[in-house]
Amino acid sequence: MPLNNFYCPDKTIIPVKDCLEHCPRPEGRCLSLPALTSIGKTRPYTGKPSTTQLLNPTRLEYLQITKPYNADPFDYAFALLGTRHHQRLEAVAKKIEGLESELYLKGEVSGILDLLEPLNGNTYRMIDYKTFGSYQLAKLLGQKDSGEYDILKLALQLNNYRIMAQQLGFNITELKAQVTVRDGNTYSAKRNGIDKNIYLIPVEILEDVFVQEYFLTKACALDKALKTGETELCDYQERWGGRRCKGFCAVFMYCLEGAKVNKMEVQQ
Repeated sequence: MPLNNFYCPDKTIIPVKDCLEHCPRPEGRCLSLPALTSIGKTRPYTGKPSTTQLLNPTRLEYLQITKPYNADPFDYAFALLGTRHHQRLEAVAKKIEGLESELYLKGEVSGILDLLEPLNGNTYRMIDYKTFGSYQLAKLLGQKDSGEYDILKLALQLNNYRIMAQQLGFNITELKAQVTVRDGNTYSAKRNGIDKNIYLIPVEILEDVFVQEYFLTKACALDKALKTGETELCDYQERWGGRRCKGFCAVFMYCLEGAKVNKMEVQQ
C-alpha cells in the first residue's frame, strides 16, 4: 500500500492527500508543495520486485506493500538530495555521446542503471550514484568495523544490474560506486577518515550464480509472504542490531519484534 499519512510538525497525523490539497496549519505547510508531493508519491507494487526491494528485509517490504503507514517528511531530506543529484548527472550524461544513462532494466527483477561509460574496445564501466553519510562510506572503504554487510549489499545491487545489462549486450568489466558524502567537509567526516566530498570506489564483480541465487531466493520469499501473510523475522544484520526497528522502520507497528522494541501493542 502507498504511504498513507504524514506526521506533522505539531505532532498530529494528516492523510497525504489532504496535506497536498490544503494544509490546515495556520502557519502553512512545513515544506514546499513540490517537496511534499515528491515525498508522498510511492510506487504501487506491480507483482515484480525491484532490485532495491529485494535488498531490503522481506518482512519490511511485505508490510510496506500490504499495510498503510506514516512518515515524517523531514526524514526524507537526504532522499530528495539524492534524487536531485541523480537528475543533474543524468541530464549531463545524455548530452555526451557514447554514454548510456538511466537505463531501465527489465526481467524477473527490475532495476535502473545510472551510467555506463565505454572503455577500450567493446567494454564498459558501470557506475552507480550514491549519497551516503561519512560513517557508512568509511565502512564501505574498510575504515570502520562491521562494514561487510554494507559492502555485500552494494556489490549485490551493482552485480544484479551488471547481469541484466549484459543480457542486453553490454560487456561490463568494471563496477564503481560514485559516492557523494552528505556530511562532507565537516568535523564528523574528518573524524571518520573521510577527507573528500565525493569518492569513486571500486565494487567487486561477484559470480553470476551467487547473485542470481540471492535475488531468486529473496523474490520467492517475498512472493510467499504475499500469498500466505507469513514472514520470517528480519535477521540481526538486517535489523542493524535492533537500531532499524527503533527509529528507521516505517512499519514497525505491524511487526511483533518492532512493536516489542518500541514498547507498544502490535497492530493488525
